[in-house]
Amino acid sequence: MKYILLLVIIGGIIFFIFSAPKFFSDYDLNKNAATSTAEKAVKKKDEKKISSAPKAVIKAVPLTAKKDEIPDSRIPSGFTREQLSPYFEKVRIASASFSSGYNQPSIIRLYTRLDIGDLPVNITGWRLKSNRSGFFIPGAVEIYRPDGIGANEEKDIILSSNNYINIYSGKSAINKNFRLNKCAGYLENSFDFNPSLPQSCPQVYRSRYEISYLPGQCQTYVLSLGGCKAVDYNFYNSTLLGSDQGNMCRAYLNTVGTYGNCFQKYSQDKDFLSNEWRIWVNQDILDSQHDRINLWDKDGLLVSDYVY
Repeated sequence: MKYILLLVIIGGIIFFIFSAPKFFSDYDLNKNAATSTAEKAVKKKDEKKISSAPKAVIKAVPLTAKKDEIPDSRIPSGFTREQLSPYFEKVRIASASFSSGYNQPSIIRLYTRLDIGDLPVNITGWRLKSNRSGFFIPGAVEIYRPDGIGANEEKDIILSSNNYINIYSGKSAINKNFRLNKCAGYLENSFDFNPSLPQSCPQVYRSRYEISYLPGQCQTYVLSLGGCKAVDYNFYNSTLLGSDQGNMCRAYLNTVGTYGNCFQKYSQDKDFLSNEWRIWVNQDILDSQHDRINLWDKDGLLVSDYVY
């Protein structure tokens, strides 16, 4: 009996020795699996909290709210706050000059001073009024193309900050109002603008290497073509006659010295367009000595007031 009991005890010890590693291994694995599942649940919950956090919303300030911030001291005499446009002083009358000189137009200049975040302003349909008369601001051509006057449609004038408009009492030489660009001075060679267009065109070549293959006499002449000059056909017809070099020079001169050639070369530049617009209204509303001029938006609210 003792021997049988001893054998049972020894068998139990042997079974435990061989079974214990698996027991503890299974226990650890189950424990780790439970822990991992719990951690993932917590992490997922935290991620959900982060992803559902409210986003910051930037609200645009209504122009009417900005109008309410205008100090009383800036409200023009004879007007109330309710009569001010949401665009009050964002577009300003910078100057007004009556001209009694022969064939010299009177000029009213507007300019924009927009705040950061302000949208561009459409001023077509606004009204300029003096003590004796007034007119509505017309449309204009933003990018004047060389394909002909018929291809250039006048549209609403959309102004960004630091744009300015010169409004003349005379007529446009091309019967169009338009925004100036870096090539506009070449138009003066074909039309008689009053006042004259700026003569600040870019060089006819972008790099000296562009003309380095030309004969020296031709290069010297090309280098002289500054200030929106047209090609001198006396030089064109007389240079290096009867020679391949002369023909080469004339072939190059055919590609420069005109608005169309300049437009083709520079119209894709980021700085092609000027900040200046020119409008001709064929009407003089200014008094020769003193006057008060108001600029009104489409709703009949005051945008700017000017006294001279």
